[in-house]
Amino acid sequence: MTVTFPLTEKRDAEALLKHLTMHKLSFPGNCVVSLKTHIAQVSSSHTTALGTARTAW
Repeated sequence: MTVTFPLTEKRDAEALLKHLTMHKLSFPGNCVVSLKTHIAQVSSSHTTALGTARTAW
């Protein structure tokens, strides 16, 4: 499953990685993170954790 996370000044890539860790998703362990200018695409087979992380973001 791949989910898009919007990035802002306050919610940057570093904050996203910390947020993913709180939901037991780790890069490069069990998810893949692709950074663009204002979004990050996160892919993982752990769909429940990824969906919960996106909802909480």
